Amino acid sequence: MCKTQPSLLPMMKTVLKTLIFTIALSSLHLNGQDESDNVIQLDGSVEVSRVGDSWLRFSVPFLVKSHPDMENLAGGKPSSMEELFNPEFIDNLVIKLTICYRNEFRRKYIRGDKNDIQFNDYYSALVEVQILKIDRSKKTAVFLLPALIAERDDYTGSTPKLTGYVIEFSRNGQTFDVSDTVAFERYTNPDILEKFKTEALSKSVSNEGILIPGHLIDPSYLRSLGPVSWGP
Repeated sequence: MCKTQPSLLPMMKTVLKTLIFTIALSSLHLNGQDESDNVIQLDGSVEVSRVGDSWLRFSVPFLVKSHPDMENLAGGKPSSMEELFNPEFIDNLVIKLTICYRNEFRRKYIRGDKNDIQFNDYYSALVEVQILKIDRSKKTAVFLLPALIAERDDYTGSTPKLTGYVIEFSRNGQTFDVSDTVAFERYTNPDILEKFKTEALSKSVSNEGILIPGHLIDPSYLRSLGPVSWGP
């Protein structure tokens, strides 16, 4: 019988340990990916367009893939009437959009650096969808910004490209983990994007009411969403 040389055993053990460790890391990575986008998934980036002379339109395309309460059941059934729900519909889904533009009017006036974040303007608004069907078809939440704001503050172009944005999806206080919901110029570094997100959410409060849900102007924007909350 052929025997393994004793000198090769330590090397084989090292290779085996490395292989097991690599497989474990891969498994963790895959599980981490599974945690994102399991309920909501973006179907592209925020689209900017112009609506006549009055508005800039921001469209947030997304898919609803599953009901978040299904995970709580862990394969079981609701234990009471209070826990009963229809898994084909989701209620109280909140879509919040925060946008950022560089104020070129202020920057040019003092000849400031284009990379200086003090010239960034932030606006946010949200849409609360009361009932939404879970059918994996494309949904679009629409928001509007007065074109006069863009003209006054010299946002570059007739349909100015966003400097950045933050999208948040939540329900009953739970924020869903969705990929690619933060964009800031061409940056991809997670730390920079997180700092931008914090800045955007904080500073947009002072401009409340300027960016508005699109259905307040044109109810047809609800075509792919359904009934929403119209106010407090």
